[in-house]
Amino acid sequence: MIKKYVLNYLNFKLKIIFLIFFCFPLFYSAFAQDWPEGLHDPSNIVKDGDRYWIFATGDGIHAMYSYDLITWQNGPSPFTKTEFPEWINSYVKGGTNNDGDAVFHGAFWAPDIIKMNGRYYLYYSCSEWGTMTSTIGCVSTKSLNPDSPDYNWVDAGFLGIWSYQPGLALNAIDPALTRGHDNKIWMTYGSFNERGMVVTEIDSISGIPKNYSGNLPGKTIANSFTGPNTGVYFEGEGATMIYRDGYYYIFYNKGGCCNGIASSYYVIMGRSESAKGPFVDKEGKPLVTYGTPSGGTLFFKHDDARGLEDRYYGPGHIGIYSEGGVDYVSFHYYDPKGYYPSEEANNMGGPTLGFGKLDWGSDGWPSLSLDFLSEGTYTLENVNSNKFLDVENHIVDEGALLWQHNKDENQASQKWIFTPLGTGEYVIQNSKNKDFYLEAVDGSENGDVLQLTNNYTGAINQKFRVQKSPVNNKLVIYPSIQNTILEIPFAYTYETQVKLYQNTNCDCQRWYATAVDEDLSAAISKVKTIDIFPNPVKTDLNIAGTTPLIRVEIYDNIGKIVETYNPKNATNYTIDFSKFHSGIYHVKLISPRGITYKKILK
Repeated sequence: MIKKYVLNYLNFKLKIIFLIFFCFPLFYSAFAQDWPEGLHDPSNIVKDGDRYWIFATGDGIHAMYSYDLITWQNGPSPFTKTEFPEWINSYVKGGTNNDGDAVFHGAFWAPDIIKMNGRYYLYYSCSEWGTMTSTIGCVSTKSLNPDSPDYNWVDAGFLGIWSYQPGLALNAIDPALTRGHDNKIWMTYGSFNERGMVVTEIDSISGIPKNYSGNLPGKTIANSFTGPNTGVYFEGEGATMIYRDGYYYIFYNKGGCCNGIASSYYVIMGRSESAKGPFVDKEGKPLVTYGTPSGGTLFFKHDDARGLEDRYYGPGHIGIYSEGGVDYVSFHYYDPKGYYPSEEANNMGGPTLGFGKLDWGSDGWPSLSLDFLSEGTYTLENVNSNKFLDVENHIVDEGALLWQHNKDENQASQKWIFTPLGTGEYVIQNSKNKDFYLEAVDGSENGDVLQLTNNYTGAINQKFRVQKSPVNNKLVIYPSIQNTILEIPFAYTYETQVKLYQNTNCDCQRWYATAVDEDLSAAISKVKTIDIFPNPVKTDLNIAGTTPLIRVEIYDNIGKIVETYNPKNATNYTIDFSKFHSGIYHVKLISPRGITYKKILK
């Protein structure tokens, strides 16, 4: 059973290589090839000079760089499909050379990178199709800039990490590096199998594992029996760690990858006071168990109830990058708008780079946020034209087209209310008349027209996403239904229509958001038609009214969010309050008409 699963898994990985380099660019020929970026198994992000670098699975080692953490360009690889260190051929084959000799096939999986001792150390994994024969290597350079005289990759040779050793139920792939509070460097690696994921200490000078008893192959810190063949194989891979405030937090994948939107990948987490464990989840359940399902607190998973409206199918392979006091998260997912060669996935689900942030709760545990703009009212200034997002002639009405106008502080039509839905999406209202909402016309996946409507239904063309560069604070804004962004056509600087178009990296597609003070009482008053009862409540809390509900959030008395609900625009909704402890709670209701709060006693 194990070998059959592994064969399928490795064949999926082969499919990923083919997809990224042959199929995915064909899909994005109609869109910008550098946003959103197509890749699989992204590394942690590192910065060298003014460039951010990320590495991924590919023929050779797939390398990309960015100046703003939004758009990416392909960079040079340390290795190619045919040029790589000779030592790899002694441990992994899977291909043949021109003479017919068995050699490594040249596809590198799931690399990771860290800066130590003034050098960038890039760790990579090599594996052989249809087997568990794998090894991990390391190559380093003083500079990642190919124009620098210090750009020179030097391979460290065999690190002593390989699988298919006698009696070792461990797959040597998916390396990930982290620095602890004491500056010790730790590498996690491993995929499925009894040993699951292990950790080993790395020497920060040489980049190789330290030579002390028990450090290799490493100590198991997470595994699982929870796959479809429960009790037969061990699920879990793609682990990474981050240290914060006395704890090492681990994130890793369960489920299956590499099958487009049919992928079942999802991310769980745990933490420990030591990089060597023991790791437990929020409930205190250990991440290492034998014979019973292991623990793991859910961190990121596709919302199957939303179907194709949730673009984040099979999210996984978390990477962490910290800058300016913010912990950013990179990951891959399978975008249903991209192509994937799988009948089971209806040929949908191109592997795509995603980006978010860690929100650290008062309990010390993180959650993933895909929101890059806080709830509030904003003006939006086009970076290129210095004009402001508005509607034509400042007239707010059904079908009013989006326009750019000169700044006029007396025009409320230049103010926009952003209401986050908790999914990385926003409802956007016009402040001049809060009954009107922004939408992509007709919900067309290829349309370029944006307008206002007072017929809010919660359809996907009425939801928008925002990505903000932490480098220059520029925004891209795009409807959830398609990967085209708000732009001023042809970079016009006069007053003209605002449309949707593929990314071209032009500042005419970038916006500055400025928060403005806004009295939302008008919007909130409309929500007063919603009743919440009974209060106090023992079991069922009923929400009833005529206004569709987008989202309901429950907070405890110290402001910590304890539960969220997606009523899917229902006007009547019931929450089971029997599971909550006695105390005071605050219920936040988000609707197209605004936001309101209600204090509830349990």
